[in-house]
Amino acid sequence: MLSAPVGCLGRGSRLLLVGLWVCAVVAAARAEGVAPWSRERAWVWTAQREPIRGFNYLPRSAVNTTAMWQAETFDAETVDQELGWARAAGYNSARVFLQYIVWQADPDGLKHRVDRFLEIADRHGIGVMLVLFCDCSFAGREPYLGPQDAPVPGVHNSGWVPSPGLERVTDRGAWTDLERYVKDLVGAFGQDRRVIVWDLYNEPGNSSMGDKSLPLAEAAFAWARSVGPSQPITTGAWADFEAPMSRRLMELSDIVSFHAYDDAAGVRRKIEQCRRYGRPIVCTEWLRRQVGNTFETILPVFAEHAVGWYHWGLVAGQTQTYMPWGSQPGDPAPAVWQHDVFHADGRAFDPAELKRVRRFGFEPEALAGHLPSPCLVFSYFVGNGEDGLHLAVSFDGLHFVALNEGRSFLTPTAGRDRLMRDPCITRGPDGRFHMVWTVSWEERGIGYAHSADLLTWSPQRYLPVMEHEPTARNCWAPEVFYDEATACFVLFWATTIPGRFPQTEASGDNGWNHRIYATTTRDFEDFTPTRLFYEPGFNVIDSTLVKHEGRYIMVLKDETRHPPQKNLRVATADHVLGPYGPASEPITGPYWAEGPSAVCLGSTWHVYFDKYRQHRYGLMTSENLREWTDRSAALVMPEGARHGTVLTVPPKVVAGLLSYRRR
Repeated sequence: MLSAPVGCLGRGSRLLLVGLWVCAVVAAARAEGVAPWSRERAWVWTAQREPIRGFNYLPRSAVNTTAMWQAETFDAETVDQELGWARAAGYNSARVFLQYIVWQADPDGLKHRVDRFLEIADRHGIGVMLVLFCDCSFAGREPYLGPQDAPVPGVHNSGWVPSPGLERVTDRGAWTDLERYVKDLVGAFGQDRRVIVWDLYNEPGNSSMGDKSLPLAEAAFAWARSVGPSQPITTGAWADFEAPMSRRLMELSDIVSFHAYDDAAGVRRKIEQCRRYGRPIVCTEWLRRQVGNTFETILPVFAEHAVGWYHWGLVAGQTQTYMPWGSQPGDPAPAVWQHDVFHADGRAFDPAELKRVRRFGFEPEALAGHLPSPCLVFSYFVGNGEDGLHLAVSFDGLHFVALNEGRSFLTPTAGRDRLMRDPCITRGPDGRFHMVWTVSWEERGIGYAHSADLLTWSPQRYLPVMEHEPTARNCWAPEVFYDEATACFVLFWATTIPGRFPQTEASGDNGWNHRIYATTTRDFEDFTPTRLFYEPGFNVIDSTLVKHEGRYIMVLKDETRHPPQKNLRVATADHVLGPYGPASEPITGPYWAEGPSAVCLGSTWHVYFDKYRQHRYGLMTSENLREWTDRSAALVMPEGARHGTVLTVPPKVVAGLLSYRRR
């Protein structure tokens, strides 16, 4: 509806060359504290909710947003009736426009009525996207209070007025009050589960405003984010998607949104343009039946691309949006409506359309084809490992977001103490994931389980890998590595055997004097005898293996306490079982580090590790595994994350993990 050609989107002068623009956007946004959610957080939000099946909404009794929200004409009874029809038809969300001048005149009253609306919507199972600003002006006038003009018979949306009003968009003197408006509404409902998304500005630049609306749109992002809402924030692209303003809006959005009144091919093209931002996508306006933009043609496109949606209009009413754009006074209602799906008495315009609404959805497999790359999963524990396996996801190797709302995916049952510390996961040649972990501070074995999807796990087993050593004190930080050259899995861990290495007996904490031991297996049923794997001449723990250019690289921790080392080093070998050469000089800094996990992203090696005394994670990167750069400041890990493993996994597995809570 609102993409009608009321005015052209002006090109105007550009503040920056387009080639520099995107970089400047991101830098400025971060500097001003208005950076969008990480992509990981946005995908978690999307996957853990039902796919959006929505509509843009005004009750049939309202000619515009002022009439909808003014106290004298707020029509809760009609809202209740119509949202009931919507839910029965299979809808689960409504996109709802607010009006600044109503807030300006009666801020507490507007918030009370919004709360009432949300109460009604929630009772019907309808989540709400709230829209704060809009440049569309079908009425051709600024917004005004009091009785609103009656609709002009035959004219599409004749009463629609903008918010806050086109004059205020460029009047910086009005912005102080606009800022209060945004912060007041987002502050009041920013933690409200009934609000699922904030759409800050509908079609900025419409009504011949062009780029003059961009500064207010940017300011709205900053104002809203300063309040810290729990919901994602967006502003949709609606005109030229390659223009700087459209790109700016998509860069600033937590989830990318857009309008599409095109045929199916045109909608696909727009989705591909939105896809470059690596974020979930929602179409916030569509449905123009007379040009082939229909439920039959467009919903399959949305399902294929895992796009949620809001079409324009619900019930035929005073907005008359069933009329086509450009309709004239006195024009009769067309046989094929442009928008809306219900007659005023609740009859469906086309019952077949509502059947498609009810059937619409997309499974995790649909998400998988559209996730950014690489897909990384971080397995870790919190506390002492009592509650089990935790998982986080990242698409860039820098921002990891906890899955399942930070709750455990697997409760430990193996071993006497039933802990799940230091979980290490690798993927075998058959696609199965294998995990080992520390089950106890003192037992002489480790835990093992396998899974096809990181969700459903085999029964947990206790592997007694050091039971043959009666004085062994422990089995800590086990790792599992699949070696293609020998077609076997190597399991290795750290154990202290008192008196075995007397030259370093006094170097550790409380008599701990570790060395790395290992066994191999092809099937996790038969294991080779445990052997000493690495003896570097010092107390060593927390080793991990990768293969690089035909050589095996071991990243390990020098556990020497007296004098303090507690750093990470590297050793290499030509064969997976060694012998490994002397450990390198430390690759980490003057802090205590443990629990390394290495993965190659592109051409860059990333070594993640636990800065356990600082209660945070660290990251070292290298192009050659010899020269290292500390990138810890750029790394974001889940709060409380301890020693784990980062690994690349298939998108289908990540999609299943993202969707886990919803299922």
